[in-house]
Amino acid sequence: MKKAPKTSKPTPPEPTSEQPFHSWHWQDGAFSPCDSLPISDRGFRYGMSVFESLRVTPGHAEFFEPHFARLIQACADRDFAVDEAALRAVPALFEESNLSGFARIYVTAGDGPPSAPIPHPRILVFIEDRPPPDTEDPLEIGLHDESYQPPFGGLKTANYWFNADALAQARRKGLDDTLLFNDRAELVSATMANVFLVIGDDLHTPRRSSGARPGVIREWVINRRKVHERRLRREDVLAADEIFLTNSWIGVHPVATVEGRPLGPRSVGPRLAGELERQRRERQS
Repeated sequence: MKKAPKTSKPTPPEPTSEQPFHSWHWQDGAFSPCDSLPISDRGFRYGMSVFESLRVTPGHAEFFEPHFARLIQACADRDFAVDEAALRAVPALFEESNLSGFARIYVTAGDGPPSAPIPHPRILVFIEDRPPPDTEDPLEIGLHDESYQPPFGGLKTANYWFNADALAQARRKGLDDTLLFNDRAELVSATMANVFLVIGDDLHTPRRSSGARPGVIREWVINRRKVHERRLRREDVLAADEIFLTNSWIGVHPVATVEGRPLGPRSVGPRLAGELERQRRERQS
């Protein structure tokens, strides 16, 4: 019998009227509310934009400094002449609004033909009010069959159609997510999260050269545990004793099954999830 989709998902549901959506555009030295993007914008027309996702607790952008550094580096990699002062104003924007939920900061190429320089990129920020995922409800994931080639070596860009399609296919099978492999058959990530494998006593994650994203929570894990960054393949996934996914929204989320195969007892992922949650509580206290 086909497995029914779970209600708890590692990636956010589509916005609805029950999930208020707030957005702002940097213009004339300040952020102002907006509800649209000009059709002339190259981020819309060609997918020429970079972004960072953040979890926001009432008025506070978690891990803002590493997100800021990654966004600045992404803009430098793609020759976006971004206004750093504008990005520095984002935490104050969240603080003044006192909102919480899932947020993204986009820097788009602005207007112009696709081959033109990018002297005036647009900066847009949105936040969606949604409850955080329950990391005590482990995920059920699959293995995607189509080869995936991350744009620009894993840079976070608006070119997310492949990821969205792979996730949609997984959801139709009743799964929470699926793992992606590049054209060299190397493990890259989940559709919108990085992945860690526990094999025996060792913790592994794909190398950046395989296409893994430079995620903030990925780095947080690497700074707290001995992690082997290496080329991983399907046989490594199938041999794993434990698997967990990471991103700034889900934090550290353990996996229960891969292609219907139950994994062993979960210990590393839940402990890391607990450490991250304690860090959040300490900040709020």
